[in-house]
Amino acid sequence: MKVAIIGTGHVGLITGVALASLGHDVIGMDANPERVALLREGTPPFEEPRLRELLQEGMQAGRLSFTDSIKEAVGGTEVVMICVGRPPIGLGDRSLVAVESAVRDIARHAPRGVVVVVKSTVPPGTTARIEQVIRLERPDLEFSIVSSPEFLREGHAIEDTLEPDRIVAGSDSVRGIDTIRRLYAPLLDAGRRLIETDPRSAELSKLASNAFLAMKISYANALAQVAEKAGADVTEVTQIMGADARIGSSFLGAGLGYGGYCLPKDIVTLERVAERLGYDFGLLREATKINDEALESVARKVEEAVWNLEGKRVAVFGLAFKAGTDDIRGAPALGLVRRLLQEGAEVVAWDPMAGELAKAEIPELKLADDPMAAASGAHCVVICTEWPEIRGLDLDELRSQMAYPVVVDGRNVLDGGKASAAGITYHSVGRPGAPAAAAP
Repeated sequence: MKVAIIGTGHVGLITGVALASLGHDVIGMDANPERVALLREGTPPFEEPRLRELLQEGMQAGRLSFTDSIKEAVGGTEVVMICVGRPPIGLGDRSLVAVESAVRDIARHAPRGVVVVVKSTVPPGTTARIEQVIRLERPDLEFSIVSSPEFLREGHAIEDTLEPDRIVAGSDSVRGIDTIRRLYAPLLDAGRRLIETDPRSAELSKLASNAFLAMKISYANALAQVAEKAGADVTEVTQIMGADARIGSSFLGAGLGYGGYCLPKDIVTLERVAERLGYDFGLLREATKINDEALESVARKVEEAVWNLEGKRVAVFGLAFKAGTDDIRGAPALGLVRRLLQEGAEVVAWDPMAGELAKAEIPELKLADDPMAAASGAHCVVICTEWPEIRGLDLDELRSQMAYPVVVDGRNVLDGGKASAAGITYHSVGRPGAPAAAAP
């Protein structure tokens, strides 16, 4: 099938390279000519496992191309996928200007019989509004519309696209549903599940899923506060909880809290959608509050460990909001870095992917090429991203590099017993037995 992808951000580009790998002819459109030029060179604008490989394979096979012209992208295609982004928190569910603009352009140039697939995360009712806009713009256009939200994890986005646990197709059009079946036929033939539903339920399912994941993380962080006071180990508690199939172990890691582009935005959007519909979804507000408190709790641990932050050197291990990506949008680490700098600390950070992006956001931040270089002369190390390189650190060497051998593990990555045996004053999240601070 001939597919146009409108928007080549995290969702659009991943979707495009995946569909090209399934044998479809895909053209990706982006309004940013610099991004288009980069993609035409075979260079992805962000890091994601297997993305570069599939991007270059698709282009070499002639199944994947890019343009900054929506007319070129849409003309002659069978399927147009709307993958434009939405602004972060601030405008809530009304931040759909980019979606509306894309829809108007699509309507002007789309061929008769086109199927419009909405993959952007939108509040319930948006698909109906899109249909209305298209009919006003092109009353004569024959088209179908489908809501098909994505459920991708950054760091696993290609895997989640090609091996999804579910594909959602929300439409009142038989032709629209059939198009989704054809589009993903190789995955469905391999046993992947297609869930057919109405557009509003499909739209709400994405917001509901992300908000629920955010609540799971906040629950683990609230539980960590109780565990610390009770002398329990939150990692043991959540392991026991996760063994229950009704609960599951994913998204129960206590630490700095959730970040990224989607979860913070979507939990607020769902709360505002509910409010507009007349329901006070206070549970979501509390999850957001707990998330803010999780970052504050780690910041306090750092302050207590070194006594006064002014003039102290703090090494930060990890800047991306999660391992496997260079995405710093909403990254808790950046919030912590800003807090430490405001208190007068010198902050030196290491991240294998996100360092330069973080420095562009926070020019005062200093970067190191490796963890030991960041830790050299530091009065405290704070672990903010669970990069696998951190688990394998030589703790004896780490201690020898530091001015004060203090580690605040904001992701519970290290073995506390081994850290203590190496002479490190180790503080974690929700685990007992942290020794007294080493600072005077």
